[in-house]
Amino acid sequence: MFLFIFVSNWSGALLPWKIIQLPHRELVAPMNDINTTVALALLTSVAYFYAGLTKKGLGYFDKYIQPTPILLPINILEDFTKPLSLSFRFFGNILADELVVVVLVSLVPSIVPIPVMFLGLFSSGIQALIFATLAAAYIYICS
Repeated sequence: MFLFIFVSNWSGALLPWKIIQLPHRELVAPMNDINTTVALALLTSVAYFYAGLTKKGLGYFDKYIQPTPILLPINILEDFTKPLSLSFRFFGNILADELVVVVLVSLVPSIVPIPVMFLGLFSSGIQALIFATLAAAYIYICS
């Protein structure tokens, strides 16, 4: 998952805008779309539920009433907020990086955007590392 995220964001970071003309869109990072980040976050959620159920069986659901059954709504809410947090964090950071580059390309089109595009490479690597680390931590904790 780390390699997929890292390499797929290179298109948005390395290729200058409007050089490659596409009929309907410009070439951007796929993580610039909220649907992609939500799909990756839901895939992570399915993976940690699967890991927990295969390791602990139906005893996995005991975690929802630990340490007291009063915490059941909060523990259920936690399972909804994990993918929401993963997807919005990832989407927001990649979108912000691309918007900065677009604004700089439109204001100063020749020199300034090149270092910022390389900063986009660094940023996509950091985002891939954070997403993969959080996904691995969630899977490890649930299993």
